[in-house]
Amino acid sequence: MIRLKDNAYNGYSLCKMQESDFVFVKTFLDIQRAKLDRIEFFYPYKDEELLSVLKQGCFWGLFDKDKLIATFAIDFDEDYAQTLANLINSFYDIGIERAYESSGLMVDETYRGQGIAKYMMSQACNEAEKRKIDICGVVHTQNVASMSTFFSLGFEMRATWHMSEGYDFIYLLKRINFQKVLRSKEKYDKIEETIGQANTNTKEHNALLSRGYVGVSCQDTTIYFTKKEKLL
Repeated sequence: MIRLKDNAYNGYSLCKMQESDFVFVKTFLDIQRAKLDRIEFFYPYKDEELLSVLKQGCFWGLFDKDKLIATFAIDFDEDYAQTLANLINSFYDIGIERAYESSGLMVDETYRGQGIAKYMMSQACNEAEKRKIDICGVVHTQNVASMSTFFSLGFEMRATWHMSEGYDFIYLLKRINFQKVLRSKEKYDKIEETIGQANTNTKEHNALLSRGYVGVSCQDTTIYFTKKEKLL
């Protein structure tokens, strides 16, 4: 690992994890995932995927002294970035060529509630700004806490994906140097979501997305959408 900054956040140190840290990082992710109330909220890396991100991407680790307490990453795989862009454009063509996945968000259960997740996501946003790239987070439709954090950093819901029973995801895009949508809820079209049930109404989401609506925030079981024409 490469130490990037001491006292980066709440006295914790920020490091860039490397390929040689594979076992260390995988062990942390596996242990913390097993402790989640809903393990489907964190879709695990395959070994080769984790190795690739550690080797070619940006994989951050936050440390309390020598203890790893949080992770987040950007995957720079070009083929997958094109795949994500094509998926997003298939709902409503915005002409993006690549969307690099931001993934691996995990916070040690004893350190939650300190704003660490948002801090780690902000590192990815800063890196995207430097590289002038679009990034995309993939979040389980029932993971309201994670969705809310992505939305608070300017990510927009642009696509959905049904993988299997219990695994419905939304794709949240952060476009760099692009106009942001209005944030006033009074100007949104409100969609009631059935979060907490197996049927998450992704068909309704898909219909809105295909008409140029963009998901911009969520509260409890509601996702708020706005039309593309309402961009600033």
